[in-house]
This record gives sequence, structure tokens and C-alpha cells, in this order.
Amino acid sequence: MEMSALTEDKLERKAGKRFRLVVRSAEEAVRVIREKLGEDARVLSVKQVGGEGLKRFISSPKLEVIAEIPSPEQKDFDEANALDEESAQPASGSVGAEAIDGGISQTEPSSAQTQVDQPEAGSEQLGLESIGETERILSKAGFDPHLLSEIQSWANWKSILELPFADALKEITIGLSDRFRATSAIETTDRVALLGAPGVGKTTTLCKFLAHEVFMNKRTPHVLKVENGIPNPDDALRIFCEVIGVTLFREPSNLPAISDSSPLYLDFPGLSLSHMDDWVETKETLDHLEVQTRVLVLNGAYDRQVLLKNISSGKHLGATHVAFTHFDELSNSTKLWPIILRSGLSPLCICNGQNVTGDFTTSVLNQMIAKTFPEELYSRGFASYRRN
Repeated sequence: MEMSALTEDKLERKAGKRFRLVVRSAEEAVRVIREKLGEDARVLSVKQVGGEGLKRFISSPKLEVIAEIPSPEQKDFDEANALDEESAQPASGSVGAEAIDGGISQTEPSSAQTQVDQPEAGSEQLGLESIGETERILSKAGFDPHLLSEIQSWANWKSILELPFADALKEITIGLSDRFRATSAIETTDRVALLGAPGVGKTTTLCKFLAHEVFMNKRTPHVLKVENGIPNPDDALRIFCEVIGVTLFREPSNLPAISDSSPLYLDFPGLSLSHMDDWVETKETLDHLEVQTRVLVLNGAYDRQVLLKNISSGKHLGATHVAFTHFDELSNSTKLWPIILRSGLSPLCICNGQNVTGDFTTSVLNQMIAKTFPEELYSRGFASYRRN
């Protein structure tokens, strides 16, 4: 049975009732639960939800939270186990009502029970026995140690450690967002080159760009296939261009006029990391063709050291932007934060999967934040809230 507006003062807080809310963040969920359901309300499950179709690419992910008003017996049980409980896993019951943004709706009770994880023996992964709860949870959830080390150097880190876990996540989110916005945002020009090592997904990324230009921006892009002394087959790209009505050129002398409404995209062959001469020669070609926007395409699933080596090579050809592929293969995006904040390259887009006409977004910050804090972290955060 769906409930009425949240603004009503008369909300039936009967023990055992379960409610669902869809919110933009963990801190918003905590605030709404406390205000509407009371301090004793318990969180049963948390999961990330998104829109359908194109909406998923233009709107930020949201959190769906199932909360329950516990009975006196349940409250006593929770208090007795609070010290031993490390985190609460999401309940596995299905939700009966349709989601309403910013609203709470009652759901049918589920037979699923909240499971409790016991603390694991040892702390070898963390390297420290005396770290705080926030650091411990972040490390156990796979938070990149390089990013965690950088966050620990923030001036307000000590005050963050004193916060409940959900509030600590909020402050970390704000800190990362502020630092992302402080990085240099380089505007793209009407000539864009996609560059990188073999196998990173350059051509797939190019196809996503072309589809975005044609279907979303209503532009008429052109494509120049460059060999630069290295074989660069065009079969797949040529077929895709024919399907969406984009002209593929093999010689720069045949190019039509290039403008903002008719930008030029350049597809280069994969550049081996062991042959730096290829990268230097590519820079000379880019300079000759007056290409200012040079996008280094990185496979986000690669090891950190490989990513850093790609970036170092990209410096030799004057890379200005970075695009991440295979983003969907990451359990979280924390290892990419130091690269974004320190590489000097302007983040341009994020690509998921091999679908050449979709799974592409230029909202890099939104995607990074959503992937930085996986669902497990929110569950642990709500478990922390329940104890405080």
C-alpha cells in the first residue's frame, strides 16, 4: 500500500512496518529516516538504482533504501549485538511498491532476515591495528590505498574520523568533488584525436563519440583514418560510419571544411608502450594536422602501474584529455582518482561495455562518485548509523 506525501505530520509508526525511500545520497537517507521514522528505525537493505534507457546516462544514480520500525524485542536484540556487529548485509526480499523519487512507500513484509558479518581475523591487508573505523571499513571494501593515503593528508581528515561513517562518506564525497572541479577543464576543439595503446578500446570509444555527435548533438562529424606508418584497418569503423551517415576519409587532402557543427575525429593505430618513437612520430603528425584536442584512451580495468605508463607515454604526444573505457569492469573507481587529480589531463568521458551506440557519458564526476562508494560501503555506513 503506497503512502501519502512525506510532509504529513501523521505518519503511522507501527512496529514491524517496512518503508522504502529513493534518495540521492546516504546522508539524505539518514536524515529522512530520522525525521519520518524516528531514531529507532533500522535499515534492512541498500541498493543503487538508475533510470531506464537514455535517462540512465543523463541522471545521477540514486539509492533505494528499505527501512523498518523495529519491535521492542528487535530493539533489544540489536542493542545486545551492537558491539559484535561489523556490518549488515542487504535483505534479499523483493520490493512491492513502485519507487517514488524522494518519497517513502510501504512494502509488504519480507521473510528475509538481516545477516551479520563477523569480524575477520587479522589486519594484514590494512597494515595497522589501531586505525579508525572509517579507515578500516574503506580498506576492507577495496578502497585504493593511494587514494586513502591522499585523503588522510587532507587538513580536515582528523575531524572526518570523528564523524559517524555515513557523515564521513559525505565529507569525503565533498572533498573529492571539490578537488575534481579544481582541476583544469580544457575545452575541446573541432579536431579531436583518439590515441592510446592497442586494445584499450580506442575505435569503440570513437564510435561512441560519433553516435553521441549525430544523435545527441545533431552534428555532422567527419572521420580521418590515419596509419602513420602502422597498419590501421578500417573495416569495422567504415561499416559503422556508413550506418550512421558519417564520411570516413583516408587522406587529409580530401577533407571538407571543419567547423563546430562538422568536427573532425581522427583514428590512429594503437601505439606500443615499448616503442616510444611511435608516440613521438604521432605528435609530429598531430602538429602537422593542427589537432589540439588529443584524447588519451585508457582501459580503466588495467593495473595502476600500466595506467601510469600509458599516461607517461601520452605526455610525449601532447595529450590534453583522458577517456576511460571498461569502466563497468571496475568494482570501484578509487584507483582512478589519483590519476584524474594528478595527471594534468582533463577528464572527457567514461565508457562502459562494447555497445558502440551507448554506455557513454561525459558526466565524469557523477560516474566517479557513484562508482567510488559501492553498495557494500553504504550498507556498512548505515550499520554504523544504527549503532550511533
